[in-house]
Amino acid sequence: MDNVMKTFKQVIFKFLTILIFLFIFKNTVYSEQNVQYPLWEFGLFNAAARLPHYRGSDEYKWYVLPLPYIIYRGDIIRANREGVRGIFYESEYIETSISLYGNPPVSSDNKAREGMSKLDAIFEIGPAIKWYVFGRHPMDSFYLRLAVRAANSIGFDQGVDISYQGLRSSLNLFYFNRSSFEKYGLSYGLNTGIDFSNSQLHSYFYDVEQEDVRPGRPRYKSDSGYSGFSLAGALQKKLTDNFSLGFYLRWDNISGAVYEDSPLVKKDNNYIFGTALIWKIAESNKQVSFDDE
Repeated sequence: MDNVMKTFKQVIFKFLTILIFLFIFKNTVYSEQNVQYPLWEFGLFNAAARLPHYRGSDEYKWYVLPLPYIIYRGDIIRANREGVRGIFYESEYIETSISLYGNPPVSSDNKAREGMSKLDAIFEIGPAIKWYVFGRHPMDSFYLRLAVRAANSIGFDQGVDISYQGLRSSLNLFYFNRSSFEKYGLSYGLNTGIDFSNSQLHSYFYDVEQEDVRPGRPRYKSDSGYSGFSLAGALQKKLTDNFSLGFYLRWDNISGAVYEDSPLVKKDNNYIFGTALIWKIAESNKQVSFDDE
């Protein structure tokens, strides 16, 4: 119980520290101008990112691929690179949305998992609720998001195999600034959060069954509880009307996580880097007023 309370205090301290930091450095003067955006946009998100095999792994892999994106700013259904938004309820301070997340597959050549089966890609989806701390504004956003997502593995070895793998919940604080450096075509964002998952999802990544025991890799069974802490920042530069360049950094820390003692965990900190060239191919002629991008 003492270890649980110590971990809980560490998590709350991290989260409150970042919360105070964001409050200090947030832009308190919001633009109240009537901002117009196209009703829809279509383009390519050409991304390159260095990701760990999973949280706590000391092995990384580069992913380079173009991804299509669609932005739609309707009155009822909205979609952007963050996901589908605002389809249940929306007010000046509260908005419901659908939260999406995922993890790429982990091949069998992972050294910590040598001799174990590979891990399929994970796709997470579930409801989320946002609280806009200072209300919704046309250029800048500052909100707290609570999300609960069901995680499913997706494999393609023998057709399409989709299997439920557990639940994850997250509490994140987001800040996006588009007004301070608008004349330079620069925008930036910060977010921090903590995650909790049930034992089933932790088991998918961190359990070691008896048949997989090796010297230095004892049997291990995961519990439900705290999954980790993250701090991330993003910067985007508008190059032309159709092209933008983006950069992304994230720090994941699993110190105190309930699975920290798994023999498959090799380090407490992971650092993720990504960059993207965003190409807007087409957009609608119709413009709409939008109070939060």
